[in-house]
Amino acid sequence: MKRNLSLLFLLLAAVLSAEARNYIVCIGIADYPGTNSDLQLSSRDAATIKNVYEKNGDAMTDILMDSEATVENIKVTMDKLFSRATQNDAVILFFSGHGVPGGFVCFDGLLKYEAITRVMMGCSARRKIVFADACFAGKVRNTSKRTQGPSQTEVLFFLSSRTNEKSLEKRGWKNSLFTAYLERGLRGGADTNRDRSITAIELFDFVSKGVAKDSSQKQHPVMWGNFDNNMSILSWNPSK
Repeated sequence: MKRNLSLLFLLLAAVLSAEARNYIVCIGIADYPGTNSDLQLSSRDAATIKNVYEKNGDAMTDILMDSEATVENIKVTMDKLFSRATQNDAVILFFSGHGVPGGFVCFDGLLKYEAITRVMMGCSARRKIVFADACFAGKVRNTSKRTQGPSQTEVLFFLSSRTNEKSLEKRGWKNSLFTAYLERGLRGGADTNRDRSITAIELFDFVSKGVAKDSSQKQHPVMWGNFDNNMSILSWNPSK
């Protein structure tokens, strides 16, 4: 009996150690230098997504907001956290702030798409995800094509708007429109088949339809990159 219990505990430990973890860096910049470029909800957006992952369970998170979100701080934070990930894990960058062609506007300069890719490609995780809630976020893309099939290294960009669109936020809202639907989707709203695993296509369908409807067709999220439509974005816990 004791031997059987020992084997059971060993098997349980092996299963727990093999469970995937999420490593997420959340960036929110509402207070840019000066006053002309300030936003309303970006800092709150970053805190919201951080909270989603922490409450769901097994996640390692970090957050940089406003003056903390310099180009160098973001790269160092990503590298430090993402280097801990194994193949079964997911590494995630969430950014809310201004976007321009080829990258994201940080507190002190431009974080280029190539820099994000270099950090992500340097870690072991197969699932690599970038959520971007930024005006003209679609301009981050350097191609209009995306790979539909699976690959050894999966990279997914989920962007809040098309190339020529603004990402909407209004006073009185808790979050910007894209982040609001992203939060709902990750909390289970996107799990259409109720298997507690939210896939890329489930999340895209849920968020894009909601954002397009509530923006009166003024904002359309896009998903781009090298990934499988059935790639798991999050295994959500309904009790959290």
